[in-house]
Amino acid sequence: MSAAVHNEPPAAAVAADAHWSAKMARLRARKAAEVPLYLWQDPEIRDQFEEARRRAHNARQLAESDPANKALKQEAADADAALEQARAAYEADCEVLTFRALPGDSFSDLVKEHPPSEEQADAGSDWNEDTFPAALIAASSVDGMTEDDAAMLLAEWGMADRVELFQAALAAQNTKRSDWGKGSGPTRS
Repeated sequence: MSAAVHNEPPAAAVAADAHWSAKMARLRARKAAEVPLYLWQDPEIRDQFEEARRRAHNARQLAESDPANKALKQEAADADAALEQARAAYEADCEVLTFRALPGDSFSDLVKEHPPSEEQADAGSDWNEDTFPAALIAASSVDGMTEDDAAMLLAEWGMADRVELFQAALAAQNTKRSDWGKGSGPTRS
């Protein structure tokens, strides 16, 4: 991996923008993109949370449609309380794994370290499908997951969860945090 080169800004850029150094400091301080993966043990708890959220939403809408109706207002308050209880159980049942974009050429270097087999390359793969997923998961894990941990989870989990695990690590590498300025960014005056 090559070290970043910190050149002095061009004089024209400094003249055009007196805040160039501050801008560069903000750019250098940007955090890498992160992608969370939420994992639940008990799907019933997740379903109960979704149902409580739906009930609370509907109860609030009814209460707002008739503000003078104290019974509807009480039903909305009760539904909100039930939602908070369901949310607490839901969050307690959830594990969150977080993946961060790798700096510089680290992703490309990792791909090169795990070249596809001849058969995988013929099928269009850019990396070794047997070794790369665990390596990427470990390299991008904010939580400190090792490659052995990742390989174990990939070997033991069902297909859908394995795909989600790898896709979360890969998504962190592809998360866009910029815009070409087609009218969606802040305006300058």
